[in-house]
Amino acid sequence: MNNKLLLENAVIISPDIFIESGDILIEDGKILSVAASGSLNSPGDAQHVDLGGRIAMPGFVNPHAHLYSGLSAGLAAKGPTETFTDVLENFWWPLDSVHNEESVYYSAVAGVIDAVKHGVTCVFDHHASMNYVSGSLETVHRAFDLSGIKNVCCFEASDRISCESTAEHFEESVSFINKYRESGTTRGMLGMHANFTLSKKSMKIASDIIRNNAEDVPVHIHCGEGHEDLDYCIHEGFAGPVDRLHSFGLLSRQSILAHCIHLSEKDFNILREVQPFIVSNPESNANNCVGKPARERFPSYLIGTDGMSFDMLATLRAQYLMGSGLSENFSSLENAFIRNPEKLLSEFFPSCGRIESNYDADIAVLDYIPLTPITAENALGHLIFGAKGGNVYMTISSGRILYENGKLTFTFEEALRDEIKAAAASLHRRYYG
Repeated sequence: MNNKLLLENAVIISPDIFIESGDILIEDGKILSVAASGSLNSPGDAQHVDLGGRIAMPGFVNPHAHLYSGLSAGLAAKGPTETFTDVLENFWWPLDSVHNEESVYYSAVAGVIDAVKHGVTCVFDHHASMNYVSGSLETVHRAFDLSGIKNVCCFEASDRISCESTAEHFEESVSFINKYRESGTTRGMLGMHANFTLSKKSMKIASDIIRNNAEDVPVHIHCGEGHEDLDYCIHEGFAGPVDRLHSFGLLSRQSILAHCIHLSEKDFNILREVQPFIVSNPESNANNCVGKPARERFPSYLIGTDGMSFDMLATLRAQYLMGSGLSENFSSLENAFIRNPEKLLSEFFPSCGRIESNYDADIAVLDYIPLTPITAENALGHLIFGAKGGNVYMTISSGRILYENGKLTFTFEEALRDEIKAAAASLHRRYYG
């Protein structure tokens, strides 16, 4: 296999870099050099790919995903969905309770394929399968192994089955963290569902894990998604969900807090002090009718999907449309989509998230050729109003082309489709059974 690749004639958008017409030379999975079109001395044996003026960006990051939802399309809720708790109790929790090894694997495979088609080269997955815990993260990891894209996995610990079972949830995450601590493509986090499904006893277990571990054990949790989370924390004697996490020693700069909609004033103060990674999930927030975050009060944030899709461009567009319109702070939105993912990646995978020499060659090439002038100043507008969403033209992970012009290169999708459909049908029968 040719380990040298020259991408030519691309609009290059990367943190602090904009080249209207540029080339990218890749060798052995790394970016060797980036320059204006026609100015690179390329090796004679390099594979040349003319991108025809398409936009090339660092591979997209989905900082809050749920691969276990990958086979949920078409399922109906088992009861009312008037409140956020209703949605959980009558849809998501019944779904995750009937997952088994087969359905977890094929749900993850379907999600990974979708991710690659949309230019995603790193997924932070927040997994749940309450009756298949031990070994479940390794099953998810097998799906990631098909493609080789980067992944950070955890099991969402929750008392919703029983307080006794929560220790097993934590152990699944800890085991995965320890196994892949030195990996260049896979890492783990300490998964937690949300404050309002975790008792004081369970919070203490998480706190002890972090305190007794010599290495960093960052937390990934839904925080203030529904008002239930804030109300529960106040009832427990805390100012809010961020305050409760902080009081138990569970917050750090590496923590991922998804949503952060229903927060107290003290919560916002702690966010400014600790500066964890906050992930806004606009399509999920709209779907669950939980409200919109006061994102102008966040020190910074990223954009995720919370299991809705892997179309990061469509999610960016949704984030804009749920904001302030033409008075939107485009600088903050640009940071959320272009700069902050690189900061998150750097905590787990050094030298990722930029189209720059010596960085991993993780690249998304959009299926969009700008027809109007594009500059560093208006590039975000092109992403929102021009590219909009949908499958990308090409996805490259560690120098490997995984997807090009509508075709996967790492697996035979047609052969997998029947297996995925069979697993989905079985999962749906268990859900309704």
